[in-house]
Amino acid sequence: MVDTLPMHDDDYQRELDGLVLRWSRTEDVERVVGLYAYVYRANLEAPLNWNVPLWVRDMMSGQHPLIGPRDFAIVEDPSTETIVASTCLLGYTAEYEGIPFGFGRPEVVATLPEYRNRGLIRAIFALIHAKSEARGDLVQGITGIPYYYRQFGYEFALSLEVDTTVYFAAIPELKKDAPEPYVLREAGADDIPYLKRMGQREQAGAAVTTPLGEDYWRWSMLGVPEAMERWRVYLIAEPNGRTVGYARFMPGRWTTAMLVKGLMVEAGVPLAGVVPSVMRGVRSLAETTRPVRPETPPAGAITFDLRQGHPLHDALGDIRALTNPRPYPWYIRVPDLARFLAHITPALERRLAASAQAGYTGELTLDFYRGGLRLAFEAGRITAIEPWRRPAWGEGKAGSPPLGFLQLLFGYRSLDELRGIYPDVWAEGEAGPLLDALFPKRPSSLIPLD
Repeated sequence: MVDTLPMHDDDYQRELDGLVLRWSRTEDVERVVGLYAYVYRANLEAPLNWNVPLWVRDMMSGQHPLIGPRDFAIVEDPSTETIVASTCLLGYTAEYEGIPFGFGRPEVVATLPEYRNRGLIRAIFALIHAKSEARGDLVQGITGIPYYYRQFGYEFALSLEVDTTVYFAAIPELKKDAPEPYVLREAGADDIPYLKRMGQREQAGAAVTTPLGEDYWRWSMLGVPEAMERWRVYLIAEPNGRTVGYARFMPGRWTTAMLVKGLMVEAGVPLAGVVPSVMRGVRSLAETTRPVRPETPPAGAITFDLRQGHPLHDALGDIRALTNPRPYPWYIRVPDLARFLAHITPALERRLAASAQAGYTGELTLDFYRGGLRLAFEAGRITAIEPWRRPAWGEGKAGSPPLGFLQLLFGYRSLDELRGIYPDVWAEGEAGPLLDALFPKRPSSLIPLD
């Protein structure tokens, strides 16, 4: 065993009660694929999953821009040469109010049933976190199983997307002999600079965003054609050929609904007037989407998975739509809160300067019960962010369970909302208005890049 190496080292491995924890190698691809094909079935009697293996081969190909063949943390049973548990780590850049930071994204968590409840995923996540932090990531995030990832220091703390579904029957039809005012035209590589600009426009106004570089646009559109994570991207154009926006949707369907994951038009173009044409255009492509499971019903709806605050929700107007009232959030982990706050200090100072607390001088002591932080301010500038612990007599100016504070930090909930949910969230005197100014409730557009 080479457990003397640092955990992020590709050659690190150690024994786990007769099993081996290590990083993947190129020759592991088919065994890792076999694990996911078995675990990600719909049920015990269902056939092997086919779409997740395509994604895994994609990620281990050595061509993916965000992950490579050495970025799967695996547990192997050497007695059978079987990969019994695995999770991978994608890495990319996100932005907090325009300030870039490294973002590590664990994905495809799986363990064979007979090896569960042995702490294998806990050990895997320790490996994942070590590599993510060695790369300089300040934040990790994952979507998925309710409650589960709280065991590893994650909290639901950042808005993901709002699902709004329009059934085909509710899509307005053109009047007889009326021309279609806007049409969809499949985008190609030459359109990527335009798509990049539209993506930036779509994320404008969000607190946390995912910059989409040309390399990722190219990969997602032109990478592995059969992969279900590939984007199908179309330009929205007037009949005369002038491009006015874009739409992107997924090639597969898990339900009756086609999934539209991106939509934006140019400034000055009325989205409300464009949306009916887009929906008719997407509906016409329904037969080209691939059902993910044998029991997947025929296409009969469009679900827009877009960020909170996206203008689509107003543009639908009287079109009958069903919106999920409880959108699912990201799980977020911040291993070093003081370091992250120091990194985003310029954004916090800008917020403060634009508030009624502009020019504040003083301190904010935050009690997280097993520790805390002290922020010092001088004329509206943050001069110190340091560990702090409540003294034996006295207390801080505000308090929160440690992971609960992440909801405030990423704008998922306001201070007032948190106080209504958690009795152990509190703020006294000037701390309340100060926290409101620093951490307002804001929608985000943190896109899961696959």
